[in-house]
Amino acid sequence: MDTKASETAGPRNPHYQELLKTRALESLASTKTYVWRTTAAAIGLTVLVMVLAALALVSCLNQLTPSLPLSALIAMRAGTAAGFLLATCSLLLHCVGSGGRRRPFSIAAQGLALLLLLFVSTALLHAALGGIGWLDRILAALPPEIDWHAFGALHPVAGLGFLLCGLTLLLLDRRDRKEHYVAEYLAIALIFLSAIPLLGYFYRVTAMTQMVYSTNIPILSALAFLLFGMALLMARPRHRLMSIITRHAPGGQMLRRSLPQMLFLLVVLHWLADWGARQGFYDRSILPPMLTLIDGVLVLFIFWRAGGKVDHEYGARLQSAAELAEATALLIAVSDNTNDPIFVKDRQGRLIFANPATLRRLALSWEQAKYRGSREIFPRREDADRIDIDDIRIMNGGVSETLEQTVQLPNETVTFQTTKAPWFGQQGQVMGVIGIATDISERKRAEDSLRRRELELERTIAQRTALLRELTNHLETIREEEKRAIARELHDNMGASLTALSMHLEGVYKVLPATEQWQNRQEQMRTLLNSLVATTRRIQTELRPNMLDLFGLKAAMAEQLEDFSQRTEIVCKSSLPDEDVAVDHKIEIAVYRMLQEILNNVSKHAQATQVDVILDIDEDRLALTVRDNGIGMSQERFENTTTHGLRGLNERATYLGGKVSFKAGEGKGTTVKIELPLTMLAATPADAQANTSSNTPGSAPSPS
Repeated sequence: MDTKASETAGPRNPHYQELLKTRALESLASTKTYVWRTTAAAIGLTVLVMVLAALALVSCLNQLTPSLPLSALIAMRAGTAAGFLLATCSLLLHCVGSGGRRRPFSIAAQGLALLLLLFVSTALLHAALGGIGWLDRILAALPPEIDWHAFGALHPVAGLGFLLCGLTLLLLDRRDRKEHYVAEYLAIALIFLSAIPLLGYFYRVTAMTQMVYSTNIPILSALAFLLFGMALLMARPRHRLMSIITRHAPGGQMLRRSLPQMLFLLVVLHWLADWGARQGFYDRSILPPMLTLIDGVLVLFIFWRAGGKVDHEYGARLQSAAELAEATALLIAVSDNTNDPIFVKDRQGRLIFANPATLRRLALSWEQAKYRGSREIFPRREDADRIDIDDIRIMNGGVSETLEQTVQLPNETVTFQTTKAPWFGQQGQVMGVIGIATDISERKRAEDSLRRRELELERTIAQRTALLRELTNHLETIREEEKRAIARELHDNMGASLTALSMHLEGVYKVLPATEQWQNRQEQMRTLLNSLVATTRRIQTELRPNMLDLFGLKAAMAEQLEDFSQRTEIVCKSSLPDEDVAVDHKIEIAVYRMLQEILNNVSKHAQATQVDVILDIDEDRLALTVRDNGIGMSQERFENTTTHGLRGLNERATYLGGKVSFKAGEGKGTTVKIELPLTMLAATPADAQANTSSNTPGSAPSPS
């Protein structure tokens, strides 16, 4: 892709500003690294100078004389050491209190700088006038063990250096009207001043080491001034001159790479040329043209090499820009041609990117939508507030979420399935929210329609179930009435006939011959007649127990348990209420039949030897518990819908508004508990229909 074309199309692209911001953040991150390293180097140089000055001061106070051959060169006077201690302490406080965050440190640093200027001015004035009366009297009053006059003995060049140090420390953060930092130029002047004696020692030029003074400047003092001047420059890496070096821009990279190499090579080559002239390899008159040639070749080589690196980096940046432009074009093509809205918001909830699908949905242009909050975009305030709350939660949590949001747009109400994720910057900080939304309005309408159909189906099933239960109860009632009628017929007609037959047979027995044959037939007829009476009574009791109609549920249950125990030889233990049981007739017959069904199951399947029956009745509840010690039942047997006996128990209890619970385990017996309410019965189909119609206006009534 052509770079010029991409640059021309760039500002019209909403991504463009974000790409520029990303590049700026990357450059800023690299610059911060260089700034931190430069400040750390300044602190390191300051500490080094402080240590050298402290060692020199201790040596002067204790009058220690080094035994090194170069002791005269590396020696440092007590006054010079004291000045360096004041200067280094002030600079360290400036580094600690940089940025105005710790003002007390800055004030202390300014105070030490003023003290340094006062000390240097007094020392230079004392040396120039040959003495100051009040100062001499003060020094004479101090203990004689220490040569206090040595503190005031400063080399004029050292005094000038300390004046530059003090002024630089005082003006470290001051700017003139043109935004120039005077301290940077003073620090550079200090570096050049200290470089003169160092070069004198390097090239053995006495005039440079003495600097128009009778004695040499100690090399340690000159080196300390050089290091401290460099520390003063590096202490403020963001100031105008130093920022050129610390920036991640090509100029800063070229200075960091090329400047140290060029200085080092210049010094080494000049020293070698001077050494060759001193050794007589060539005449000193050819030294200037030789140095000019060497300097020209060196500068040409350094700048050529730096230019090549800059060209290489520029080419790499052009390639990176082309790849970025291609990737950006691909992303733009994807975002512009999708029907799903894609958007990006900053931490304040303002829209900073929206693809055409988003703008079409909002019925806005990009100029109208950019940098707008949710309340300025969405018509309904509650929609905007809900969206902002979701965005804040996602940014604080740092985890993406998928949400369903129904919002009112200018032309319609739409439901979106939106996936939102936090937008992280280069340093890992949350910068906003990125979202992509899918219109699921049609699906939601289909789901709502399906849900309405399901509710209608559930209501229909409930109505049909209520009708079936009412029909079942009606059939059960009819069956009970039929059983009652049959039992009454057996009692009235069959019983009366059997009684009459018995009376007639008694008369017949009297006229029969008293032979053994007729006596045996008489016994057989009596036995057969008694068996027929017992069978009739048993059938009558099973069809409709007279005890239930005459004496109630308690007596009927006691008779049923006694009869069951006699027929099956299973021990029955009962716990019945002491008082008479008075409940609704429907509940009485239902409880009696359910107990009959449970005992029938026990006799057929449980293989039990004992059954416990417990009946509890309070004001509004009846509870029947039947427990056996048989082989038990599995949970699958309870859930088997083909077992009509268990289904019958559930249906009876459900119709009466109660419930049946089973508890069993393999080899641990079975417990059946039936709970029925005494204060309410199940709603009739007409009641259920009326309730359904009242809850769902407009629904058609079900047929009776």
